[in-house]
Amino acid sequence: MKATIEGLLRVLGEHHKEAHGIPEADIQAKEQSLGFRLPVVLRDYYKNLGRSPYITQGCNNQYEPLPLQDVFIPDKTFFTTDKAFLVFYQVEESVIYCGIRIQDLEKEDPPVYLCAWNSPDWQLENRSLQHFLAGKAFVQLGVEDRLPYWAIFDESMWGLSDYCRSMHLEREHEIDEGSELNAWKIYVKDDVLIVFELYVSEEETDDVLAVYLASFERANLGKLLSGMGRVANLPAFRSNLSES
Repeated sequence: MKATIEGLLRVLGEHHKEAHGIPEADIQAKEQSLGFRLPVVLRDYYKNLGRSPYITQGCNNQYEPLPLQDVFIPDKTFFTTDKAFLVFYQVEESVIYCGIRIQDLEKEDPPVYLCAWNSPDWQLENRSLQHFLAGKAFVQLGVEDRLPYWAIFDESMWGLSDYCRSMHLEREHEIDEGSELNAWKIYVKDDVLIVFELYVSEEETDDVLAVYLASFERANLGKLLSGMGRVANLPAFRSNLSES
């Protein structure tokens, strides 16, 4: 299934609180300063998750949302060739920005583009703002230790198919972020979030750089790891289960 805000909120469950959102008045004030209304999907995202402790702000070289007050339209000093974008996401360490074309802001769920300091032309990242926001949030939950229980498999001889077999992952468990870059594979099974970091290449590959497992439920993560442990030649992994 495609990554959606509703699916993200289901994973967060009771841990998501109303206080994790930004008040409507603050969103309207930002819109007034920009001079236009934000797309419906982006408004709802900030209204529900704009201050969520589970959605990373201050990542270590990962995609992260800009705080609402920092969303901006580039001025003439910005490095991109085209300045007609609303910039709302970034990878600060790598100087990558994600934005929505000004002409697309009236769309409910517009496409998302990205640019980098060494590539000043915008390129399509995702055809859906909602899939982009939810997909990147799932990656942050897995990679940035945002959930209380986690395990990490570093690069090994195992490929994506090996891990999927060992975890009994099916198509129904997959959350498709819809990115044009194909850098991640995301699954949710039995309240465990599983994020695969892939090699980015033009050809589809089975190679995996790392695997991140995270959950609010200690027992469920332990059960998944225990089941994997019955598979021969399981790669070594790190986990905080023994510490909790």
